[in-house]
Order: sequence, then C-alpha cells, then structure tokens
Amino acid sequence: MDAVSPAEVRRIAALENPVLRNLEITYAYSRLAGELAARGEPAANWCTFATWASRQAGATIRGEDAIDLLQDRLLRNRDLLHPLASFGRWLLRRGLLDRGSRIGRLMGRLHTPFDAVELASDAVARGNRKVFEEIGYEFARYLESDDLDTFLAGLREGDPPDGQALLRAAFTRYAGNPGAQAMLLANLEIGLHEQTRLQPEIREAMDAAYTTKEDLGRRLCPNARPRVRRAAATLAAPAQRALDALARELITGSLMVLSVPGRILALGTALDDPYPESLRELTDAELATLVARFEGQPPVTEDWSVFEQRMRYIVHLFRCFQEQRDLFDAPFTPRQVELLKAGRIPDGDL
Repeated sequence: MDAVSPAEVRRIAALENPVLRNLEITYAYSRLAGELAARGEPAANWCTFATWASRQAGATIRGEDAIDLLQDRLLRNRDLLHPLASFGRWLLRRGLLDRGSRIGRLMGRLHTPFDAVELASDAVARGNRKVFEEIGYEFARYLESDDLDTFLAGLREGDPPDGQALLRAAFTRYAGNPGAQAMLLANLEIGLHEQTRLQPEIREAMDAAYTTKEDLGRRLCPNARPRVRRAAATLAAPAQRALDALARELITGSLMVLSVPGRILALGTALDDPYPESLRELTDAELATLVARFEGQPPVTEDWSVFEQRMRYIVHLFRCFQEQRDLFDAPFTPRQVELLKAGRIPDGDL
C-alpha cells in the first residue's frame, strides 16, 4: 500500500466534491493507520479509529443514513403508511412539488427535514475536511520525517483549538514505541485535540433541525412587514414543529451511530465491552488523570453536541477497542479503491 504524503493530503483536502473527498479521506486514514502499525505497534492508533469515523461521516454527507432512518420509521408505523400515502398523493396532485403552485411555494418556504439533513451534511463534510487537513497532514508529515525534533518543531505551541501541544505530546509517545497505556494516552490526546476543534461543526450539525419563529416568518413572507411575518409564522408553526421533530430524529439518528467491522455501535447507549487486560488497571498517571477528567459524565450519552459527554464515550471506545485487530480491515473493496483512484464514486456499500 502506497504511503500517504503531505502533498496527497493537501490534494485530497482541496477536492470540491464532498462525497468524493470524504471517500478519499477515509481511504487515506486507513493507509496512514496501516503505515504506523507497520512500524512495530500493532494496537489501534488514532488513524485506525478515524478510518471508521470518517466512513460513517460519509453516510451522513451523502444523506444515506437519514434516508435509511426515515424508511425504518415508516416501516415501524405501517398503520400510518396508507393514510399518509393517500394524503401525499392528494398533495402531489395539487402541486406539492410544483414551485409554480400556491401549495408548492408554501412548502418551499418551510424548513423541511431534507433542508435540515442538507445543512447537517454540509457541517459534517466541513468537519471531516477540517480534521483531515490538519491531523491527517501531521500524520503524513510524521511518517515521512526522519527526525522527530524537526517534525515537532513544525507543531504550534499551546492548547487547541489553535495550538497543537496535544499533538506534540501524542507524536512523541508514538515515536517512543509505546506500550498499551502510552498508546491509549496518545490516541486520546489526539482525540481531545480533534473534538475540541470539531465542536462548532458538531453543534451546527445537531442544531440544523431547529427553526426559529423569526426565521420561519422570513421564509414564508420575505418582503412583508414584521407583524405579518409573525402572524404567518404563528399559523405555520404546528406544521413546522412536526417537520422539525422529524428532522431532529433523523439528524440525531445519523450522528449517534458508528459502524465498525462486525457491528454497529449506538452512541447513545452505554458501551459495556470489557477492557483488554493491558488497560483494565491504569498505572500510567497521565492516562489515569485524563480518563478521570470525563468519568463524571452520564454513562449514556444524552447529547452528542456536549463536548464532555462525547469525550467520555470516546475514552471508553478507544480503551475497549484498542486491541481489536479487525479495525485494520480495509474500508473499501479493491474495485472501489480502483474507482476512487480514477476520481469516480464507487457503487456498493461505502
């Protein structure tokens, strides 16, 4: 497998197509993970986890997970399908999707679940690129460098989101042929840096479903006076609330799941997998301190946009799965990789 160079990271991050860019990012992470593991540390590194997180992000960027959730919800409510279908046909025949009709113009001004999914998709795509063009670049630079001090000199001082002190600490550990606990600490330091920088995009994605009364009034009556806008928003509010509720369900379901080889993890449930023997008792003082920092959070992640709750889950995920060798499985088939290299979006499970 070819090495990922810093120049290739720059090329991938510059791609305009968010779907193709995400697929290339995912593939690059898997190559970086394998290259780091080939240097003598078989345990999962940060890029190993990033491979599957990026692959899952791709489903949100493409809107596939939201569509799957919508279909699943409709199938679970079969008794609603017939009246919904009948009412839907009635609306369609009266111009629901025709922007030239009165009802079509009205629907176009409501904030629908599909608008919300599009906004969430854009936020996730920007976050996917933001992390890769920084951390992916530093991994490529680290693996290409022959001198650790020279590499570290290229990292900024200070804490995230602007500083890279956590990356400096993590790469120093990687270079020291870390044992299991030092490896976990390095992975978590990069995870902490990553999640700090991603907070705005995650918050934006989770908030994509919310529509304020003022925004609704502007969408419905863009050229009207404020009083008319408020009245229109009040009349449309029940329909908008129903659309917002469905949008929140779709977006939350999209962002609160992670597919890894052999299973699908629901991020809103407690992760009760056993820790590997090497990580059951934390004897590394720095690691124990970092883990304890997030132990006071609820055992179940109630809101993925809350940084501390998200980090608690990530701490447990990294700790439980560090010795799972199937995390190094290829995220794509050889044929899919061939199409990616040709600049084409493959078919099949992505």
